[in-house]
Amino acid sequence: MDLHKKAVFNLAVSDLKDPPVNYTGEQSIVDFWDAINLEMISSGFVPSQAQNPCAVKPNYEFWAPWIGPMTRKSDKVLNTEHEKMSGVKSSTEVALTLVSEDRLVDELMKQKVSTVRKLCKACNVCSKGSRTDLVIRLREEMKTRQTYDKVFQKIWGASGE
Repeated sequence: MDLHKKAVFNLAVSDLKDPPVNYTGEQSIVDFWDAINLEMISSGFVPSQAQNPCAVKPNYEFWAPWIGPMTRKSDKVLNTEHEKMSGVKSSTEVALTLVSEDRLVDELMKQKVSTVRKLCKACNVCSKGSRTDLVIRLREEMKTRQTYDKVFQKIWGASGE
């Protein structure tokens, strides 16, 4: 396995809410990029992005690509990102996910306790107890994509597997 590190988001696709059933994907590019501009300007007035009242939270219903005003027909664009969502996983995909998670847990058990503790701290998981306790807590947290990616990167990110 290998980890592609060139483009990493802090948000997993699985954390995005599904768009409504009647969502057509039509977006106002002007409205979206005006909101982004407002977010950038207001970020200079607040101590953190979490406290920014103008923050634009990623979602399928309000997202538009940047296409310059002189290179598009209108201010309406089609956002097709929601169509790329994976629907119901096949039994093969589920099995592959479980195998890779099991392999990841096996690799975690081979790590030094200090390494597993550091990983727990990085994932905001209680870092007290035995290696088994730590791995059990991490495995529970790995159900979220963000934590899974952190653990995956730590274990296999630098290896050639």
